[in-house]
Amino acid sequence: MSIPSKVVGAGNISTARNVFKVAFSQNTSNIPTLEAWDDYTFATTTHEIFTGTSGNSNLSMIGAIATTPGLTAPASDWMPAAPSAGGAQANRLKGVTNYVNLDSAAINIAVRDYVTFNSNWEIPADASIPADMALVFVIKFTYSGAAPVLTWSFNDSVGGGTEGTPVWTSMTPGVAGNKIKPADSGSTYPSIVLHRPLAGVVDSGEVWVVAS
Repeated sequence: MSIPSKVVGAGNISTARNVFKVAFSQNTSNIPTLEAWDDYTFATTTHEIFTGTSGNSNLSMIGAIATTPGLTAPASDWMPAAPSAGGAQANRLKGVTNYVNLDSAAINIAVRDYVTFNSNWEIPADASIPADMALVFVIKFTYSGAAPVLTWSFNDSVGGGTEGTPVWTSMTPGVAGNKIKPADSGSTYPSIVLHRPLAGVVDSGEVWVVAS
């Protein structure tokens, strides 16, 4: 287990599939989706990361793309210019308004027991300092019978992971769990910081998983 660690292949300028993985212990009844919210009440999306600024046309700054095997392979620069209503393979995340469909069908663990995704933070030059970037990711699904147990993991750079040979390190979810943080390219722990640009917008050069 290598936490803190950089996540292999994370960000917008990436064609990686093996970035984040969520495994299911039981089948689901529908396609799992990835949503993002202000906090663990899963009720609001009022933080600046969701409302955006005039510098990014007041769009959500957090995006994700499903990279699960069988889905279309991601192209570099996959972050959508604008959100899709409801679910899509790639989307800017904002509660139940805009979310990501993590697969093309419900989970059947006899076939494949996991989904994968990538994420990106897009920061405009006029973002607040400090910016209100707090968010919570959630996987939503329905099921019948025993409740699936989810295991969140990331492709661990410090642990020696690569896109071709991923090393999956488990994350602790929840309020006291691990945090996913965007950073500038070339960041080293503990200086995990993503600086806003002087003009325009900038994508997260790296993404890290750190302790709570």
